[in-house]
Amino acid sequence: MDTIPPELKTPNYRTTELAGIGYDSSLDRQDPSNVLKVGETYYAWYTQRPAGVEPYASTIYYATSEDGYNWLDRGQALDRGPAGAWDSFGVITPYVAVVDGRYYLYYTATCDVEPFSTNGTLRHIGVATAESPDGPWQRSGSNPILSPSRDSSQYDSLLVDDTHVIVRGGGFWLYFKGRSSGLQPNETKWGLAVADHPAGPFRKYDENPVLGSGHTVCVWPHREGVAALVDSAGPERFTVQYAADGIHFRRAASLEFVHTGCGPYDPDAFTDTLYGRGIRWGVAQERGEGRVYIVRFDCDLQAPARSGCR
Repeated sequence: MDTIPPELKTPNYRTTELAGIGYDSSLDRQDPSNVLKVGETYYAWYTQRPAGVEPYASTIYYATSEDGYNWLDRGQALDRGPAGAWDSFGVITPYVAVVDGRYYLYYTATCDVEPFSTNGTLRHIGVATAESPDGPWQRSGSNPILSPSRDSSQYDSLLVDDTHVIVRGGGFWLYFKGRSSGLQPNETKWGLAVADHPAGPFRKYDENPVLGSGHTVCVWPHREGVAALVDSAGPERFTVQYAADGIHFRRAASLEFVHTGCGPYDPDAFTDTLYGRGIRWGVAQERGEGRVYIVRFDCDLQAPARSGCR
């Protein structure tokens, strides 16, 4: 049995209000991405929409910060696709990877051909690319890179969503949540798909799901394995998890609460490191006074330094 790193047992999770992308009575901001640092500037992407708009009809915006606390909303990063396209109803739940100087914005979307239904409309994952974190973003092909299973008995036969990518063993490991139409939104589970290129093609792991809990996905390279923060769904809700192989997760700690949509600042995500240094902060979503907005989370989930690692 793999040993759980001791630092994962005392996460000390807490949150702080943010300026610039915090509470706004006129709109909702949610589903924040991971945080990237480009030069001396932090970037984060998120779902945004005017108050009263259906969440799945949102589009993706982004913001920048010099200190991780004070943010400037920089406007829309990715709009919905053209009428009738698979991503024409809305684009949500962003995640951004940077590989060889190119940026990859993963997102979930639905089609506008029929009225949206929480338990009836398929949700797919696509990717757009850019030479700069400021865009412009160009969709990679006209089709999704990951879709629900065509087998209605599978856990992900209704949706795939909440992309989180890390580089591991030379491959691109895409963690995602899935759900079938026979289950409720709080019964989502996590799956894994792997590719040789950040834009795919991705191959789903044969023994998915890899974690039977979690409404949104937050993972990072930790020591030789992969750690995860699990939010509000399932029997392992509000926990820290660890898998030495990135697949077979075990509980490391229980928390009183974990916010939905935790997006970490994780400098090791795309380096294919042999020893992940862990995380200490990121962004997440909060609900209050009838709106959804972005907050900062801090935690004590750093691995001890080790010489000679890359």
